[in-house]
This record gives sequence, structure tokens and C-alpha cells, in this order.
Amino acid sequence: MANDLGSQHQGRLSLSSRQVPLPIGEWTVVGHGTNKLVSGAPGAFGMIENTILARRVDGRIDALIEINVNRLPVSNGWGSANACSAKDGLATVAFYKTGVDGFCLFVQPTELGAPNAPGPDAWLAARPLLHEGASPPSDLWLTVGFRVSDRRDVLDVRYHFDPSRLNLQPVPAQDWKLEAVLKAPDRYAAVNQLTTWGGLAAGLVQDGFWNSLSEQTATAALPNPWEVAISADTANGHPSTAATGRVSATARVDALDKLLASGVISAADHAAYLKAINDENAKPPPNPDDYYRLLGFKVISFNFFRVSVDYILAFVVTVNSLISGYITATIVATHSVAQVFNDMWWDNYIATQANSNTVDFVYIGSRSEGVS
Repeated sequence: MANDLGSQHQGRLSLSSRQVPLPIGEWTVVGHGTNKLVSGAPGAFGMIENTILARRVDGRIDALIEINVNRLPVSNGWGSANACSAKDGLATVAFYKTGVDGFCLFVQPTELGAPNAPGPDAWLAARPLLHEGASPPSDLWLTVGFRVSDRRDVLDVRYHFDPSRLNLQPVPAQDWKLEAVLKAPDRYAAVNQLTTWGGLAAGLVQDGFWNSLSEQTATAALPNPWEVAISADTANGHPSTAATGRVSATARVDALDKLLASGVISAADHAAYLKAINDENAKPPPNPDDYYRLLGFKVISFNFFRVSVDYILAFVVTVNSLISGYITATIVATHSVAQVFNDMWWDNYIATQANSNTVDFVYIGSRSEGVS
């Protein structure tokens, strides 16, 4: 079987009708077992399959992969992982989220280098391997994690990397708190490097969840995070908003050129599609500032309309401009305050509901014993 202890893999690992993309190198299954829930109602989740892979370089483990998948489908989704929305996470990206499915990326530190580092049963059996070699492992490793799920299935995969491979010196755990990282250029750049790598891997992780990774991944594995070239702006926390990978402008133009050369599309179609790509690139994507600016315009325009109507109605009743103005001002002030508190209540309610369905398992570095 693919997850037999000692089995070796390159490019990808197939597990319970899902596939996990592997960074370059030879990966060995060093732990396999079942896992438990630590949050969320136990429900009809069935058995959680837990597999741990390790990669050795120069006689010591420099990276681990921790995988959790379900064996029994459910009918109402798997919720989200706490790490997907953790306020103290080093980086989080929510690609999409609904009531029954979601896909997120997160970067966080994980304390797994201690001889007694906690985790699922599969990890406890594999943990001694980390301490083989002339020098002890780093106490704290850096994790790039993904959680993708639909109404029936879930894939939770976490890539753990030795920070020494990113040329980082060992520091106390508190120095990997978000506030401390923001003040440390080397750690800040490392987080941005890992986030960039996560963006590169995200498409493959999602394809693997659907069991649709191409055969090329067996020979064209993911690069290591420290091998991914990023710009100085990205390393310093100012990444480009341009799309990358197969949705980048260059990749799309190359695909159009191939379609034209093969006769699938005409020259006129090629020119029209090319113009559309250039038009997209000329207009920057929307950002939160654009949203709030538009929201401000909507509030102003609506209040202008409401004030006008309130004043006219008050004047029709009182036939007095001063009294009408007073009545209008009172109505606007009262309604504005009520609207603000109403919006705040609903925002809090929606956020609470969105975070209420959190389903986590026992992870490497986790001290929870599980509930199922």
C-alpha cells in the first residue's frame, strides 16, 4: 500500500482517493495510524487516517509532511481548521469558504523538535527518527498548512520545514510570535518566502484533493520553499498583485499562441483574447479600500435621499422649515446610531457563526488528547 511504513515516494502520494503533492526528494512513510478530533462535534466522521512522511538530507530529517484524510464521507461538510482563521498566525489565506466547504493556506511555527513533542499516535512512533544524527533538531519548525474540504471529504496537509534550511538561527518560541516576526527582517522574509511557496503549491493541493494531479507531478515535484525565487518587494512584505502560475498573463498568452498554431482558434479570436488579457492587466484588481470607498458613496447617497424625504414629509406636516429641520436631524441621528449598532451586531453574529464550525484533529506539536 502507498502508506505502508517504510514505503518511499516522489512527486506525490495517493491516499484514500486523494493525492498530496510532495516537494522534491525522496519521502519515506515514517508514521501511519488513526487520528482523533479535538474540536467540533464528533458526529458521523468515522475514522481519520493519519500519515507522516519524512525526507532525509545528509543523514538527517530536514522536512516532514503530516496528512489527515477521512475514510468515511459525511453529508454536511468538515468545517474549517482553527489555523485558517487564527489571529496570531504568521500568515493566513482563505481561498474560499462556505457553510459546507472551504480551502485555506496558513503559515505558523510548530514546536516539534523536543524529544517529548506531542502529537498523534503515528507521530509518537516516528518521533525518535528526528533525533538520529550528529546534531539535535531545531526545537521549532516552520509549517505551511492547507485545509481543503467539500460537503463529504477533507484533506488537511501540513508541510513542516527545518528553519535552518532557510538560513535561520534557533530562537526562543516567543520570537516567532507575530509581533516579534514583524520586527525581525530575516524571519519576516522567511514567512513571506513560505507564503509564496504556499501560493505555488495551493493549486496542486486542490487538484490532489480532487484526485486529479497530472502524471507530470511524478517527475516534476514541487521545489523547496528556499528554492523559490521571489522579488525583494515580496520578501519585504510588498508582494505583487499579478497572477502567477497557469493563470499568469505569460502562461495565458503562451496557451493562446499554441491554440492559434494548432488551428483551434482563428487569428481574429487570438487577437480578441489577447486584447482581453491586456485589458485585465491594465486594470488593477479590487482591494478592501475600493470596497470601503464604494460603501461610503452608497451610504452618502442613501442618506442624502433619506434626509430629503424626511424633510419634505416633516415640512408637509408642520409647514415650518425650522421645526422640519429639527425633526429631520433627530431622525437621521437616531437612525444612524441604530444602524451602526445593528450592523455591528450582525457582523459579530456572522463572524461567530462562521467560526463555530471548527473541526480540528490532533496535530504534531498539539497537546490535546482528542475527543473521539
